[in-house]
Amino acid sequence: MKKRFKWWILAVVLLLPLSCATPKKLGLLRDLEYNVPEGARPAPELRLKVDDRVSIQVFSEEIELAAPFNAVAPQKSDDVGTLLGSTYGVDALGNIDFPVLGRIHVEGKTLNEVKKVIADEITRRGYIKEPVVKVELENFTVTVIGETQQSVMPVEGTSINLLQVIAASGGLDLDYAKLPDIMVVRTEKGIRTAYTVNLQSKKLFDSPVFYLQQNDIVYIKTRGLRLSSGGDLFLKVFTPAISAISAIAYMLLWTSR
Repeated sequence: MKKRFKWWILAVVLLLPLSCATPKKLGLLRDLEYNVPEGARPAPELRLKVDDRVSIQVFSEEIELAAPFNAVAPQKSDDVGTLLGSTYGVDALGNIDFPVLGRIHVEGKTLNEVKKVIADEITRRGYIKEPVVKVELENFTVTVIGETQQSVMPVEGTSINLLQVIAASGGLDLDYAKLPDIMVVRTEKGIRTAYTVNLQSKKLFDSPVFYLQQNDIVYIKTRGLRLSSGGDLFLKVFTPAISAISAIAYMLLWTSR
């Protein structure tokens, strides 16, 4: 009976440190193989949505021909004028009101498609023979919340992926971030959809939300309970202490036989 009791004590002593251990850190892209080439999907072109803001400028060899399509700074005696940025909002019907040309439907079109529509219409109406049109999205932002530095992040350029956004927001706390279930919320044509992405799997590269769009929301969920800084410090001190006590108890147990 005494011997059986000692075995029970030994089992409890050995399992106690495990119960106090912190979770093992989890890695990203765990199934991605080294030196195995795979096809990479290019970043899709952004498509305009309701409430977007776009900057549009029209250029011509003869600046006076392009002036009606742009905001132009007052001319100086030794200057021909400077083009100013003109920003247009996409209304609830997906249209913008553009100088001279009037209402143009842009919702669902890429920036390059909007360039072509405006340039073709200017040429068709005989205003400019070979216009150059520049179109830029002014409100490309992504919101990041959860187990990372929370922010509304402005994006430069026309493409950014999920990993780039997470890195730019300060990275992840791998002890607490729920890597297999990162949520991306996207709104398109009045419909809001929540997607889940597994950062531990290479399948994230094929996700429709790997490349982010304007106004996407990235939510880094918490894995389990997050301790306060005091609780975390307690565990860091308490766990090795328990391990030491366990080792001493183990030696005392067997030397008392």
